[in-house]
Amino acid sequence: MQRFPMPRSSQIQPRKKRILVLGTALQSPSVTAYDWSNLPNYLNVADYDVIIFNFTSLSEAQFNGRIRPERLPTWQQLTRLLFSPNSEIICIGFPAGETSNSLYQSITWWLPVTPHFMAASGEVIRDIDTEFDYYFEYVRRWFFYATPKFKAHFLGLANYMRVVHPRVNHLRVGMGTIARNRFHQPIAFKLLFRAGYAYPGHAFTVPSNLPAKSAASVEPLLNSGLVIWLPSPTEISADDAIQLILHKRYRLELAPAPPSWIATYPLPEQEAIARKIAKHQQAIQQLRAELEQAQQQLDATSGHQRLLYEQNQDRLTLAVCEGLQELGARIHYFRLAEQVVIRLTAPTGKDAVLDVRSRIGALLLKDIRQLDQAVRDMLLQQNWRGKGILIVNANCRQSPQFRDEPFPPNCRRAAQELGYCLMTTTQLFQAIADYQLNELNITEFWQLVFNTDGVCLLPELMALNEPPQSPALD
Repeated sequence: MQRFPMPRSSQIQPRKKRILVLGTALQSPSVTAYDWSNLPNYLNVADYDVIIFNFTSLSEAQFNGRIRPERLPTWQQLTRLLFSPNSEIICIGFPAGETSNSLYQSITWWLPVTPHFMAASGEVIRDIDTEFDYYFEYVRRWFFYATPKFKAHFLGLANYMRVVHPRVNHLRVGMGTIARNRFHQPIAFKLLFRAGYAYPGHAFTVPSNLPAKSAASVEPLLNSGLVIWLPSPTEISADDAIQLILHKRYRLELAPAPPSWIATYPLPEQEAIARKIAKHQQAIQQLRAELEQAQQQLDATSGHQRLLYEQNQDRLTLAVCEGLQELGARIHYFRLAEQVVIRLTAPTGKDAVLDVRSRIGALLLKDIRQLDQAVRDMLLQQNWRGKGILIVNANCRQSPQFRDEPFPPNCRRAAQELGYCLMTTTQLFQAIADYQLNELNITEFWQLVFNTDGVCLLPELMALNEPPQSPALD
């Protein structure tokens, strides 16, 4: 065992620490606390700076079968906490019994090495560290003492230290006495660990106690936080002792939780305020419901913006169909051989085969040929007659106001000769915007689409800051 200076409470960093208490369910917003029987399954003790273990309540919880072993903190989490800067672990109670987890480990399973504890009892308490005078005012008898004979972690010290640091192969432990019994054995103590890398020929083995190594042969890597082990109080409960530690050591004032029966004695002003709070909460719930509904409407409406930028063929087709449906169209899908053909029925009752294209540049002549093939397939296989409509998101990587001509001359001529209507997704987007402003005549819109052979004369999307133009639907 190696001795080196132990930090005192005056050396504790003044910043606010995150404190976790296990074994006592304190009712305070200043700390997080759980009974042994009520540990949450998401708890990670390494998230905290300080842990206080109430081991006096552990044996009772085990005896009554109220511990869920799978929710006990893992030794890996506790190891990471122990070797974190400014961490502290305080243990209260006799370290007897087992945790009853899958490895049936001792409650000191998280220490790299553990002092040998002896079960005994006595009343003489001497040499109390003045830092803990406040605590030993409530201790009249001790029930164990520790010896400096250490035993290594149950997995072996080498396996344990891999969790601390991949290079660690050497460990020193310092033990400081907080209080002794009559025959000078510690009944309360502090532990501090120093991990390092020992160069070849100096690495540790796993003896019952740890000899010191030459400082020149060991590269320091990590110091642990402080482990403090205290006997159970005899004059107050362990719960009260923990509150005392929180007050004296961490300067926390824990207001007692009001009893449940206090709710039956409200003051008139309390009732009036409670009614006002209930009214506000009801209004908040109503506003939240309206906000959620408005958000859903916004999401649905925002889907039309895909008409301006979507490059994926399938997603663009879906966006076009949704836009046409808002303008009153009915959409039907037919599978002809290996091709899916979209049939559009306008509110006026007229039918068309719809094709949608996404192009980085202008429309291609082969796009019109594919539309023509779909129209002919519907004629031959479904005895269907109608118009062909092709809607394209041309020059789709550019902002709409900077896009070039979407339809080259050969596409214009082909559409005119075949009697097909060519449109852009930006024209469709503008039509939807006009419709939502009640500025679009739906009947005239569909008449223009079905009467067009070639490029449709629907207004294009207006550029930003450009004055509006009247729709050319006649």
